[in-house]
Amino acid sequence: MRRAGDKYVIAPNEKHCCPFLGEDNLCSLQKAHGEDYLSQVCASYPRIITRFGNFLEVALSPTCPLAAELILFAQEPLTFEVAEADEKLLRLGANNILQGIPLSFAPLLVDVQLAMISILQERRLPLDGRLIVLGFFLDRVEELLCNGRLDGAALRRLAAVYTSESFFAEQVPLMLASVHFDASRKILPADLTTPAENFLVNEIVLGAWPWRLDAGIAKNFGAFLTIYKILERQIQINDPLSAARALSRKINHGDEIPISAAQIDGDDMLTVIEKFLA
Repeated sequence: MRRAGDKYVIAPNEKHCCPFLGEDNLCSLQKAHGEDYLSQVCASYPRIITRFGNFLEVALSPTCPLAAELILFAQEPLTFEVAEADEKLLRLGANNILQGIPLSFAPLLVDVQLAMISILQERRLPLDGRLIVLGFFLDRVEELLCNGRLDGAALRRLAAVYTSESFFAEQVPLMLASVHFDASRKILPADLTTPAENFLVNEIVLGAWPWRLDAGIAKNFGAFLTIYKILERQIQINDPLSAARALSRKINHGDEIPISAAQIDGDDMLTVIEKFLA
C-alpha cells in the first residue's frame, strides 16, 4: 500500500496482482475481516456497472480470473436478468455513465442488446456468420432511429423477425451470400468458438454496446467487430483465459477505449488491430 496525495492506494505486486489476492484467488482481506473492510472499487469488482437514466447494467469483468473462467467456459448460452436493483447495488455507484441518450429511449437500449445477444448465440451459424447478421440487424436499427421510427413496438417486430425460423432459413443465406461469406471456412477451432461467443455476449453488456463510443451505431459496431478480430487472433496464440483477460483489461480498464470512432472511419480493420497490439 502506498500514499497518493491524501489517499492510500493498493499497489500491484511483482506479478501485477493485488497483494491481498490469496493462492485460492480469493481476497485475503475480505476473508479475514469481512466485506465491510473493502474499498468501493474492491466491493464492486469484478462487477462493472454502467448507468443510463434510471437503468443500471451490470456484467462481470474477465480481468478477474474466476469471472473469466465462469464467462468463457459456460457451455450453455449466457443469460442476463432484468430486475429491480437492490440497495447494495445502488450503493456501489456506477463505473460508467452513458451521456446524451434521451431518458425515454433508455428501455430500448436493453431490448436492442438482448436482440444482439440472441443473434450472437445462434449456434447453427459460424461465429463470423452471426456477426454478419448482427451487422445487418444494427443497420436496420440505426435506420429506424435516424428516421424517428424506433420505438418499443418497432424494435420488438424487428427482433422477432431476426430471431424467427423462417428468417434463418430464407433470409440469412441471402445475407451471407451478399458478402460472399463461405460458411465452410471456420477461422476459430471448434473448442474456441464458445469462449469467443461468451466473451462477445458478456462484452455487449459490460461495454454498453452499441453505444460505447460517442458515435453512431454503425461506427460502434465497427469497433465491436474490431475487438472480435483482435480476440480471434489473440485467442489462438495464447490460452483463452489469458487472451480474454488481457483484451478486457485494455478495453475496459483504461482511461478510454483504444479503438475510436475516428480510427474506424479512417483506418482499415487490420491497421487498427496492428496499432492495438503494438
